[in-house]
Amino acid sequence: MKSLSLLMFLLVIQNVTRAQSAENILVGKKITIFSKTLNENRRIWIYSPEQTTTFPIPGKKYPVVYVLDGDAHFFSTLGIIQQLSQANGNTVVPEMIVIGIENTNRFRDLTPSLTDSAGVRKVNPFLKFLENELMHYVDKNYKTAPYKVIIGHSLGGLTVIDMLTHSSSLFNAYIAIDPSMWYENQKHLKNTISHLDSKNLKGKRLFIGTANTMPAGMSLANLKKDKSEETQHIRSIFALDKFLKSQTSSQLKYSLKYYATEDHNSVPLISEYDGFRYIFDYYQINITTKELSDSSASIAGKYRQHYKRISDELGYKNAPPEAFINYLAYDALSKKQYPRAQALFSLNIENFPNSNNVYDSYGDYFVAKKDSLNAITNYNKALSIKKDIRTQNKILVLTQSGKYSLAPAELEKYAGVYTLETYKVDVILEIIEGKLIAKVVGQEDDEMVPIAKDIFTVKNKQGYTITFQMNENRAISFTSVQPNGIFKANLKNK
Repeated sequence: MKSLSLLMFLLVIQNVTRAQSAENILVGKKITIFSKTLNENRRIWIYSPEQTTTFPIPGKKYPVVYVLDGDAHFFSTLGIIQQLSQANGNTVVPEMIVIGIENTNRFRDLTPSLTDSAGVRKVNPFLKFLENELMHYVDKNYKTAPYKVIIGHSLGGLTVIDMLTHSSSLFNAYIAIDPSMWYENQKHLKNTISHLDSKNLKGKRLFIGTANTMPAGMSLANLKKDKSEETQHIRSIFALDKFLKSQTSSQLKYSLKYYATEDHNSVPLISEYDGFRYIFDYYQINITTKELSDSSASIAGKYRQHYKRISDELGYKNAPPEAFINYLAYDALSKKQYPRAQALFSLNIENFPNSNNVYDSYGDYFVAKKDSLNAITNYNKALSIKKDIRTQNKILVLTQSGKYSLAPAELEKYAGVYTLETYKVDVILEIIEGKLIAKVVGQEDDEMVPIAKDIFTVKNKQGYTITFQMNENRAISFTSVQPNGIFKANLKNK
């Protein structure tokens, strides 16, 4: 069962009524940047997942897909990515930024340079523009992750293979669509074969999509015997395929797919789709019906292990969405599947330690377990990250329940004279008739009511949470969170 629970989550969240009005559908933008390398303006098409996502995540970074002949393939590329990463709850591939590069001089940009008369390899100026200017601009202006994909068709596919051969550090994955390996009497094919075997391409992936460009009626079996110019294009691709399948020293992960019913112009769309499916064949997690109903903590371990694999493949930390894991956790909590719920809430804390929401949610778990001590501890942790009236109200409900109490002897460790740091005012805490009473000159006495370990509130007053800092079972200071601010007081004569 593929991500059924995520789909259910999305359907629940998206069940909202929207006003009917005419509005534009925006999925990207075009910009112009001036290239010093090429001495010309270049038009760039840009799509960011934040433009179409239902659940934006602040600070999230995205892999980047660079598309050659961008004006021809931009919409198909982003459409496939959006469908496989966002629509219908899909998580087949990661959400990704798409950068489409328009052409100005296609043959200049997409025909790789080889060597000059002295045998020195010449770097195509377009590659310098891509590496030193365009990538720098994208990384500076967008939330990019350190994982990049390059896609090219025809001459663009030839350029993709050349980049893999000579500039493999630029990209992590390559999609070459019906690449023109025949070009210049197979010079670039021969160059790739002579250089690629000595490269270390561990962690790199290459997908080649090949169209049926044979004469009508010719079979693949007959193609092997053919030497005509008409079949040089497809024969050159299969020659590259034979070489790539025979060499193993580079550790390149490689796949080619032949499309018998597609021609050179129709093959890009399906090649892009299959290319993404191959490059990210590890990305989607499959949860079975049994795992969905299992009340144990095992599902959290499966998500942890799966996203570790994703992190290893992409080269940076990835985690399941906080909101989705919270949804699973609360679903388990509603069914009283406590081990499962706790494991999922804990997984969110592990992955998002700076989110107030994960601690607030974990507090809800402890409320369900009737553990007010740990509930309030987590609520206070949430409040220390971000003030939220809803979390404060949860503490208030618990403090008014009167379920936590301390004997007079246990209250002694909090008694003493404390001085407020800001105002230099003394607060005297003493035990009177078995209760901890706070005294401040000029004010009425207040009873401090314990609500959790080292945490008190003020009787008959709302919004007060006093947390004591301890040293060897003796209070040495306290922090009071109250409606008019946060105050720190230190014990005199420690």
